[in-house]
Amino acid sequence: MLRYREISMSIHAPLYSLLASPASTSSSGITTLSLPIVIAIAIMVAATICASFLAYFARAGRIVRETSAALSAIGDLNARFIERVTPLPILAANFTYRATSKANFDRFDLNEYARSCVLEREYWFASEIEARKLRAGEYASYSNELMAAGERTIGRSSDNRVKPSRYNKIEQRLFHRSILARPTPTAQVVTTATYTSPQGRNSYRKHTEWGFATLQSHLQTAQAVRAQRSTTTYLRAQERRLLTPSLRADILRRDASRCRMCGASASDGVVLHIDHVVPVSHGGRTVSSNLQTLCQSCNLGKSNRFSG
Repeated sequence: MLRYREISMSIHAPLYSLLASPASTSSSGITTLSLPIVIAIAIMVAATICASFLAYFARAGRIVRETSAALSAIGDLNARFIERVTPLPILAANFTYRATSKANFDRFDLNEYARSCVLEREYWFASEIEARKLRAGEYASYSNELMAAGERTIGRSSDNRVKPSRYNKIEQRLFHRSILARPTPTAQVVTTATYTSPQGRNSYRKHTEWGFATLQSHLQTAQAVRAQRSTTTYLRAQERRLLTPSLRADILRRDASRCRMCGASASDGVVLHIDHVVPVSHGGRTVSSNLQTLCQSCNLGKSNRFSG
């Protein structure tokens, strides 16, 4: 009540000076109020009405807060979940690559570089992503309990000091205002590539930015690529890539361009292949001692079996 009086006095004080000014009297003896006095009276009346309404609503809100089972339930629920669903800061990282030439800059794959950088800090990124996903999961539990609490308690409380319709409206408004914010996972991973010409005349720049879902997807891609590279399939492909044109020519020269199994040569019209003596599928390496010249027919007949 003291607060209401303080508000009322602060509103009315500047107007009392206007009311203190004398009124004018007409020739017929009727006292008339000047326009400033009329305006002051109107403002005082309006301010008094507004202050009364504010006091009423404040009192009604306080009563609802003190007596509502729904507000008590959401208060208890929030106390249990607040630390588990509070949004975490944005997951941020910046990677920069300085190209050594314009051609290198043009060919540079921003996403591939970013994946390699993320994989270097894999544990940190994975744990940060998981922490945010965990909070999203906790919020799902919070939402389920919130819905159940609302259905169980909203509209079940009342107080004789507040009209039931007003009580329900205030209760619903305060209940929805009390709902905790959803912890939406956010990320900003920026990868930038730059190149500046030797004389500094030209500068080039390109970048890519990942959000949370994109970061999660690229981390999974990087992990899958790494796993694939550790498989037998990848190791076999690596071995086959080691069979360079120069190594192929060395083997043909060593074998006098003849099939080591049937002796046929290119002059006989056969197609010569360079074959692994111990097949790559059986762990054979791409080294001279494990390579031989075979004609197409013998190579197909040998397939992936040992030739010796």
